[in-house]
Amino acid sequence: MPSDEPPWEKTRVSGVALPSLVPDYDFHFSATVWWRPIRNATGLVHADPAGLAVETVLDRARSVTEREVPGRLDLVQHRLNGVLGTQAQDRSGLVEAMGGRVELRLSEDDRNRLGKLSEVRKTEEVWEHERRYEQSKRAYLGDDVLKSTGSAVVWWLARHDEQVEAAVDMIGPLAQLSAAANDVPVSDLYEHLVPGVGPAPDDDEENGGFGEGPFGPRTPPGPAGPIKGPSVIGPLEQLLDDVGLELGSDAREVYTHRVASVTEAADRPAYARLIREKLLSEDGVVPDQPGPEEERAGGPGMRFTKPDGPVNGSAVNGTTVRGEHEAGE
Repeated sequence: MPSDEPPWEKTRVSGVALPSLVPDYDFHFSATVWWRPIRNATGLVHADPAGLAVETVLDRARSVTEREVPGRLDLVQHRLNGVLGTQAQDRSGLVEAMGGRVELRLSEDDRNRLGKLSEVRKTEEVWEHERRYEQSKRAYLGDDVLKSTGSAVVWWLARHDEQVEAAVDMIGPLAQLSAAANDVPVSDLYEHLVPGVGPAPDDDEENGGFGEGPFGPRTPPGPAGPIKGPSVIGPLEQLLDDVGLELGSDAREVYTHRVASVTEAADRPAYARLIREKLLSEDGVVPDQPGPEEERAGGPGMRFTKPDGPVNGSAVNGTTVRGEHEAGE
């Protein structure tokens, strides 16, 4: 028996822009629309029933695409095929329509922009994770590990739990790291473990006369390390070379001993001792102590001897050095 229902007709819709969830990024929609008129008692007809069918399908498609992001073309396309595959009446009730064979695409420019945005977003996400990791690591080191020398030592020992002796050797360096991390000087408790770091003593008898100098605080030499502040030996050696006193000569020994004596008379015994230890040989020329008249005269009658006996008739820069009798007799 012939059906009383009118047959389905079809039309094709191509390249209709439908909005996405992202402003200014539209889907380009294409589909096949099937439609047929609906019999009604009013007798109303429409001049373009196919247009009513297309409008119905597009409205249904818009309700889906406007909730989707443009980067998921395949997913949205499958969803539209499912939603539009059943017939529905238009608002006037004159036709019923359904859609299928849906195709979605984006413009070439939009695809390029979305690709760049995706790369930037991923890179930014990685950078943000790295930044948070670095912040966490800095906080861990600054607020926990290097908060004090003790906590730094405990941290190092926890990572090298079988190297106790090495941990003792690391106390000095860890004290420096802890002090630098907190922008404070090394604690007095650990100064003796840090080479070149020590308190600046007062200029009195207890420290051998080493106090505040023209280049900052100075400490006397000793087992703990070199003198803090300007070096003495280097400049003095340069002076001896500049005035033409050859290394190992008696004249150089006499000159150096005189400098040491003047330094000691200036209440700097530790520096005088350092000069003698570093610049005088064990068998060098040692001057006798001058008398008052000789001192006032600048030393022309001074007598010089070696530790193992007098030196007679030797010349020092043109001046005869005499051992048993004074010059000028």
